[in-house]
Amino acid sequence: MQSNNNDPRHSDLHKLIKKHYNQVIRDKALQGKALPFHIKREFERYLTCGIHAHGMVRFQCGICSKDKFVAYSCKGRTICPRCNGRKMADKAKHLLEEVIPKVPVRQWVMSMPYKHRFILSSDQKLLNTTLQIFNRAISTHYKRKAKSKNFKLSQTGSVTAIQRFGGSVNLNIHFHTLFMDGVYVTNEMGEQRFVELIPNDDEIRQLTLTLYTRINRAFERRGYFEEDSIEVQGELELIKEQSVANQVDGYAYPEKIGKFWNPPFVEFEGPKCFAVEGFSLHANTKIRKENRSGLEKLCRYICRGALSKERISLDENGMVALKLKSQYTDGTTHLRFTPQAFIKRIISLIPKPRTNMVRYHGVFAPRHKKRAEITSLAKSSKPKKKNQNKKVQKTYQTPWAELLKRVFLKEVDNCDSCGSKLKYVASITSPIQCRKILDHLKMDQEIIEGAPTRGSPMEEILNPDYEDFDQTANW
Repeated sequence: MQSNNNDPRHSDLHKLIKKHYNQVIRDKALQGKALPFHIKREFERYLTCGIHAHGMVRFQCGICSKDKFVAYSCKGRTICPRCNGRKMADKAKHLLEEVIPKVPVRQWVMSMPYKHRFILSSDQKLLNTTLQIFNRAISTHYKRKAKSKNFKLSQTGSVTAIQRFGGSVNLNIHFHTLFMDGVYVTNEMGEQRFVELIPNDDEIRQLTLTLYTRINRAFERRGYFEEDSIEVQGELELIKEQSVANQVDGYAYPEKIGKFWNPPFVEFEGPKCFAVEGFSLHANTKIRKENRSGLEKLCRYICRGALSKERISLDENGMVALKLKSQYTDGTTHLRFTPQAFIKRIISLIPKPRTNMVRYHGVFAPRHKKRAEITSLAKSSKPKKKNQNKKVQKTYQTPWAELLKRVFLKEVDNCDSCGSKLKYVASITSPIQCRKILDHLKMDQEIIEGAPTRGSPMEEILNPDYEDFDQTANW
């Protein structure tokens, strides 16, 4: 018998959430400040991820007849590093093989001031408008530059990942957009031809000023810059406001570990970069058309998740130490939080249900007339003639075993003993059956639940009116 040894219960992130998340949500409910249901659902799904007692799949080796049991995943969008890693690899594979053709690609990153980030975290319509302004400005720049070189009827294409997090796991709405570094034009033969167009520093500066003006105008039209136009209403808005400014309860800053001096303020600068009044535009990252592996890594980067279990640890006092991806200029390498403050940080990052975080524009947009023709150039090889008339069923997700092989160059769907391919046998979703099998195999059959909260006389009155989460509803 073989089992999945990647148990999430061994990580400090899982221990932290299991012990403290329920108390944070209950404390808010007792204060009459209940959080939305999808917040608690995200935490509860994460606690069931990778736990055999909540459901599993049985595989068997056809040669040595050994079994392997793989636990179900939670398919979470924010908390679970495991599921976020799967989505990251799947989306990168999709962009590389089915969307972006073999042309130079440039990454455009736009960040905005704290006030704009806080507003965009709650106003979905304004977020869509801001993203349209951003993409339209850059697309117009490419088209005008092509027109100046006598290329008419040019087409651009871009993919945008809306990221909600910063390096310190704070709320930071910003855009990572992959633009084809040029335009597609139609030649005399009616074929699509790509023309490379490289922006310079002056053009980046002008684009930043244009975005600064147009985005502020869009906010003013929504009435956000009037006096007392921004009010923090509700507990979730308060958590977001503190997270945007990288603060915790009481508007204090988390403790910095490794800091040794207070450096002077330095204005954002660099090649193909510009900043004005809190708006910054960075466009110095470019992938050449031959470097498809580099493009896949860049796609993974923009689609990555907010949390990494390797960067989160619990110290001897029960405090949370967050390792920064890149240390601050003052020498800070870690930030220290109380467990409750870090749980609130995570809460601020959870998007509303059914919010699309990856958008397609230009020739990559779903309804563009040239989309099929342009995206077909991304495929590594043309389909064989015998399969041209055969209807192929579209798959929306790549098998996890194939993604692991692609990312880590490791076969995971083979038998650990003889190396033969494993065969699917059955899916076990009944908790009773799971317990019987785990008991027979002498494996852990614990059902994971959040730690119990402190008692209260008002508990039954103030308890939110919704049913307990059931993992089987997602199978």
